[in-house]
Amino acid sequence: MGPAFCHLVLLTMFILVASPVQAADPDPLQDFCIADLSQKSFLNGYPCKDPTTAKAEDFIFKGLKDASIISDENPWGAAATLAFARHWPALNTLGVALVRLDLIPGGVIAPHTHNLATEIVFVTAGELYIGFVANSDDVSAPNKLFAGMVKAGEAFVIPRGLVHFQMNKGTINASTINFLNSHNPGISFLPLTLFGAQPAVDPALLARSFAVDQTSLTDLAVFWSAFSNVFVNLVIKQRNTPNAKEIQRWVLGQSVSLPRGPLQATNVHLEYGCR
Repeated sequence: MGPAFCHLVLLTMFILVASPVQAADPDPLQDFCIADLSQKSFLNGYPCKDPTTAKAEDFIFKGLKDASIISDENPWGAAATLAFARHWPALNTLGVALVRLDLIPGGVIAPHTHNLATEIVFVTAGELYIGFVANSDDVSAPNKLFAGMVKAGEAFVIPRGLVHFQMNKGTINASTINFLNSHNPGISFLPLTLFGAQPAVDPALLARSFAVDQTSLTDLAVFWSAFSNVFVNLVIKQRNTPNAKEIQRWVLGQSVSLPRGPLQATNVHLEYGCR
């Protein structure tokens, strides 16, 4: 065993020992960094407020304890209450976030992704059909669906970045508390992303991709572009509302006038945000 080989082994061991475990978010450099949401700086996270002004109340979040009231006009029959860093500033840099889901019977959380986080769904009431689809280029299970019924007290893990969904197939309301390993997991709902993009994705591309005619595509685009505006307005309001309590308590509950058509939807009422 020559000196060069020994040096290579020692170098490899040093790299393996010295390399940090990679998480979804970078490790914090201080005990906490409560987000100063009034700052408009563009950072990988939020600027910290003065730690000497921190209070015990900063580390308590009360927005997840109550179930959302879901109106009959809600198109998905579901509500999501978020606890990301922009809703709970104490989470800034800590690499964790929470979501509460409430679904009436038949309600769905439409297929979506969290490009920045793995998610664990813990069912607290009722039961849900939960699943995700493996990547198309996964050599062992391309496009394979992994799904099943998850009852109260059980949990389901969703790998980072994969398309997933939830549906209440039961006869009573269902609720979950979801854990994500990023303080800003990101959310991309497939219908909103594809048909509600601003500016719009080329209709010819979408029509050919989904093998539908232009008329059907236009109906989808008209519906989802208006629906997407609700989510955009939510993010803008959260960004422009620096007071943490206002962000935590604010609920999007406005009516959105949508055109009549094959989807037959008007005055969509969407519960999505923070109580």
